Amino acid sequence: MSPRPTPGSRPLVLKFGGSAFADLDGYHRVARYAVRRSAEEERPLVVVVSAMSGTTGRLQQTLDALAADPPASAAAMLLTTGETVSVALLTAALDAQGVAAHPVPASGTGLLAEGPPDRATVTSADAAALSRALADGRIAVVPGGQAVDAHGRTVMLGRNSSDLSAVATAAMLGADTCELFSDVPGVCTADPYLVPEARTLSRISYEGVRRMSRHGAKVVHEGAVQWAERARVRVWCRPFPWSEGAGADTGVGERSGAEPEERGMAGEGAVVGDRVVVGDRAVGGEQRAVGTVVGAGPEAAAVVVHQGSGVWSFRSGRERRAVAGRLRAEGLPVTEFDTAGEICLTVPTGARGAARHLSGARRLDDLCLVTALHADGRADHIAVPRSEAAAEARRRHAALYPSLAGATAPLAAPPVKARSPHSDVLVGSGPASAPENQRVD
Repeated sequence: MSPRPTPGSRPLVLKFGGSAFADLDGYHRVARYAVRRSAEEERPLVVVVSAMSGTTGRLQQTLDALAADPPASAAAMLLTTGETVSVALLTAALDAQGVAAHPVPASGTGLLAEGPPDRATVTSADAAALSRALADGRIAVVPGGQAVDAHGRTVMLGRNSSDLSAVATAAMLGADTCELFSDVPGVCTADPYLVPEARTLSRISYEGVRRMSRHGAKVVHEGAVQWAERARVRVWCRPFPWSEGAGADTGVGERSGAEPEERGMAGEGAVVGDRVVVGDRAVGGEQRAVGTVVGAGPEAAAVVVHQGSGVWSFRSGRERRAVAGRLRAEGLPVTEFDTAGEICLTVPTGARGAARHLSGARRLDDLCLVTALHADGRADHIAVPRSEAAAEARRRHAALYPSLAGATAPLAAPPVKARSPHSDVLVGSGPASAPENQRVD
């Protein structure tokens, strides 16, 4: 039987990234957790889901193998299927728990977007359809990264845009907090896999995390931060997975009904994947909630390594500005910088449509950009050989946080993102790499 929400109560919005669904049992774990939260808090619940880990990348590889520059509408149609599969599977898992849930299609999200169909921008949100889905007390399961355009066609909000869906939904429904679950401890001062001395921030301002995202950090989606700030939604970035002991599924460091504590910069409870880096300390018999609260807090210094972007050199600053403007207009994040006499721009590797704008540029294959963001808003860029990027990031981090400079933590092994064994469900298990002459190198 479905838990009954308190009439008029603000909804609870939870988002689960693809790492939550690295295997099919992940859907059962999320379902159990969602049922418990809904029952305990007695308010409507929206669960926003990403595609199971590895699915979207696999679909992109398949598309790249077929065509060098496919239509954006075709890319959107294909790449959104992963989230649709997750909606169906989580709805089934909830039903197995005895809870009827609403599987919400893109047309039922209330999100309207415009722009390139595979990198569209949310322009408005209408709560009517989703409010109706929540009215009978059911849990609504929403696909992350999906909206509709003015013609009612499903569009994609870009890669890694489930955060945006979740926060826009929370704003639309009047929720005061949106919880984002992923496989990182929260918002960190650097990638903890590359910089073991990195700290997990307990809180940070909207502008602070937006600046990190704008400069290439894989934190909260920049569009999500904009929606959160406008609607004053507090975003709580939380670690996943949980450790399942006796009793219900409980988040690492979580107590039932816990609210995030707004402390200063701290490393308590940092979790990377399923490995506790610094254990959370029990306080009065209860553990403090972990993660990062976005909205109430200071700005912070951070180091960003642009591993997923290539460095391109241009003949003039004017040419670079023109290309950067066109790429940004198509929804691609780019960074302009100069190094060693080169006029440079970073461009996401393999981004659809980027190649036609880069015909007059030269790729600097061996270089990787490292950016040091200062708390006062300054940004320092340095391009180094890719093999030296991690060491440079550690040096920059030590300069930003000298109190941690004496740490002797060994460099962590490069992460291997878990890929669900079911991520090939839509395309089969055969190889699907793009021919060399069809890649953006």
